Amino acid sequence: MDLFSNVGNVQKSMDYSQINQDDKLHTRKLENSAETQKDKQDEEIKKEEKKATKDELQDLTKQLNKEMSPLNPDIKFQYDDKVNELVVNVVDKNTDKVIRKIPSEEALKIMEKMRELVGALFDDKG
Repeated sequence: MDLFSNVGNVQKSMDYSQINQDDKLHTRKLENSAETQKDKQDEEIKKEEKKATKDELQDLTKQLNKEMSPLNPDIKFQYDDKVNELVVNVVDKNTDKVIRKIPSEEALKIMEKMRELVGALFDDKG
């Protein structure tokens, strides 16, 4: 009788061991799912913040130009979408020609290429 009861006890402990392993696996899956969901939410928040910042900068440039127009300045502000930066143009009043752009056109092109390079190197999706 002892032999059969020992076999039964071993069988029960094996069953409990399998249940514990299954529970741990299920818990890990739930944790991974929660982490994935949190990562998606964080990504959405970052996108919304970027859009809000971009919109704020565009509104600010419009407001700056509007506020400065009565003074008849030689300076115009604009927002460059490609590099997400504020650009200042020094303009000739008579010809409406841009005399100087800050940052320069070359600097803007370099910034744009650098952002592309960084995006290719550190692609979140890859």
